[in-house]
Amino acid sequence: MSRLTALSVLLPAILAAQISHAAPLRVFVAEINAVGVQNRDEMKATLQTLLASRLNGEHIAAVGSASEADAVVTGTYVTIGKVFSIDATAKAANGKILTRSFIQGESQDELIPSIGKLAEKLSGELVKTAAPSPTAWAPSAAPSSTSAAFIKSDQQAVRVSGGDFIKPQDTVQNTGGWTSKRLNGAANLVAVGRSLADGGRELFLAEERRLGFYRQGADIKLVTEVEFSNAEKIISLDTMEGNDGATEIYLTVIRADEPASKVFRLQGDKLVQVAENLPYYFRAFSPAGGQKKLYAQSAGRDDDFYGRVYEAKRAGSSVTLTNPVSMPRYGTIYTFNQFRDKDGKLYCVVINPDNYLVVYDEQGTELWRSSDKFGGSELYFQKDDPANVRVTGDRRWIFMNQRIQVTAAGDVLVGKNDGFWVLGNARSYKKGSVYCMTWNGSTLEEKWRTRDTQNYMPDYFLDEGRNELMILQTVQRSGISTRGASSLAIRKVE
Repeated sequence: MSRLTALSVLLPAILAAQISHAAPLRVFVAEINAVGVQNRDEMKATLQTLLASRLNGEHIAAVGSASEADAVVTGTYVTIGKVFSIDATAKAANGKILTRSFIQGESQDELIPSIGKLAEKLSGELVKTAAPSPTAWAPSAAPSSTSAAFIKSDQQAVRVSGGDFIKPQDTVQNTGGWTSKRLNGAANLVAVGRSLADGGRELFLAEERRLGFYRQGADIKLVTEVEFSNAEKIISLDTMEGNDGATEIYLTVIRADEPASKVFRLQGDKLVQVAENLPYYFRAFSPAGGQKKLYAQSAGRDDDFYGRVYEAKRAGSSVTLTNPVSMPRYGTIYTFNQFRDKDGKLYCVVINPDNYLVVYDEQGTELWRSSDKFGGSELYFQKDDPANVRVTGDRRWIFMNQRIQVTAAGDVLVGKNDGFWVLGNARSYKKGSVYCMTWNGSTLEEKWRTRDTQNYMPDYFLDEGRNELMILQTVQRSGISTRGASSLAIRKVE
């Protein structure tokens, strides 16, 4: 066989292999405009979610924002009587129209199948458009050991000269980092115990019905774990140092719709239960970046969280409540923290039910509200909802949000998850990051943030003593026959 003949045979095969192994085209589905329908806002979000989920596949990856997309899909949904039409347009990052398509139906019963057909049309045209340009499909280079783990806020990105792609600027808070191996179980919560003489530390991870004790050194090793009954659910995990220096673990557990919390002590390599059935939500943290204290709040008959938050002290199986903290609007034991400005003035920061950050002064007056949403969690518990059950046909869902941490320097840290499916009580987040903000006298201004994780981030914790940020990730969700899996990333903050 001649060289020319061999090349003519091999070249198509090489190109086909490049395309088949190419990275998927990243597509963002913007909110679909809805005309002539009731519940317009809800319908817009529903259509957006349905179309994005059906576009997502082998050659197309639906992403959470236009800034990270190769193509953006916009659309309009119109109804006239029973007949409807959905028109969609896909544009490249530079504004060039890649394809247009539409679908129509005779009744609402055809709506969901029609969206599937529209997604097939768009997918086929988008794949054709991208296929002739192998470089556009080439997988991005894997980050090197010196890639940025943190992004500073002064200039998030720079435009590449002569191009239409935006690359992150190489402004780095610190390039060091470490990620654990795959850990069995989809953990929702992480807490840190004592630092050990060999440079390691005690770590605790909690799934819905399991508490695990780990030692972290060169890697993370499971030491022991405790499993709970199917009637119990862990919604909060905290640690405190006991009077004798031993680590105490406070678990807020929900049983029969009410808090039935437990306390364990670490004795050698064993988790020993020392209290149970405590009717409180617990949280151990450092308000305004000060001394770490244990706090408790009660649950009301009709309210999910009732009354003030108190400092708590435990003696055996009894808990004493002192020094109440007045909660501002939307404030609960899990959604608030305090910080001080440069002059020492005290403020309270809260994540409200719509996931916006709100800052209050000491009199409870709202001073500032974020324009972006933060928080986001898949962890929840349920309670009976007699007042609304006839309308909703369901119990009340109470989602646990990302807790706010405040450093000794007054910096405010909060997690932020973005979701692929977030509609009502259906939540499936796909990436997360941690934001560090500082009060400039009028607003909370972003100081730095971490790069997005590639997975849902259920929890995080900044170990100030070591300047290390710990980010918990869900690498596999739990199911009927599997516990799922987690990993823990540790990033040095300087």
